[in-house]
Amino acid sequence: MAKGIPTPKRRPRRAAGGLGPPLDRALILKLAVEMHQITQDVLSKLNVTPKEQRLAALQARRTRKRAWPSARLMAAINGAGDVLSTWRRDKRYRSADGSPRVLFIRGKGATLESLARKCVPQMSLEEVLTYICSHGEAILYKEDRVALLGSAAVITQRTPEMTLAWLLTQLRHVADTTLRNTSVPAHLVKGTGMFQRQVAGWLSEKDFRLYTKEVFPQLQELCAQLEAGLSIDRRAKPRPNRKECGVGIFLYQDTGRIG
Repeated sequence: MAKGIPTPKRRPRRAAGGLGPPLDRALILKLAVEMHQITQDVLSKLNVTPKEQRLAALQARRTRKRAWPSARLMAAINGAGDVLSTWRRDKRYRSADGSPRVLFIRGKGATLESLARKCVPQMSLEEVLTYICSHGEAILYKEDRVALLGSAAVITQRTPEMTLAWLLTQLRHVADTTLRNTSVPAHLVKGTGMFQRQVAGWLSEKDFRLYTKEVFPQLQELCAQLEAGLSIDRRAKPRPNRKECGVGIFLYQDTGRIG
């Protein structure tokens, strides 16, 4: 894992302007209890002990300055993913037939070193090389070169720490979008808020497994189309106006095991 990755700067918190106080205090308390129960279930499944959970809750109440350790963990994954994605998408790193070129590891021009410096300057070249070869679909070639064989996907370690960091990132994004949308005054025109939708229905276990296989290539294609409209150059000018943004799409099956 990369060392020395700075914690991203965060904007000051502000209340959602379109939200007033709860209309039913008894109901809001029950909903808050449900939220805590979901948190407890998730942490328990990640083998966080009850003692550690109580300590975490105590520290969360007492700590004024909030750190985002999840952001530090995700920075290395996203940075390595940006390297692979740029390798596949940028014409400077593609062959005449459109396939990713075999790159020299070091040097100027279209090399892995230039890719790493552009996409993830917080990580050393050695760290990037190790990460994409162990967690991505890149391999060493003739000692001084590296080749990309498959997709630009990065396979992360399935540890409780990484799982929780990824989950926290997703929850933060969903919560931010939800609160932003609920703060939009009702009198404004349709489409003022950010798109947020979930489709739902009922399927047997067998049909659900079939459904997940059928929609997988569709979701992959959609993600590829959506990604094409996003810049992966976080250092492009003007930098002050550039913020991380994106789209989250996921399948779900309410198993009743959480909350």
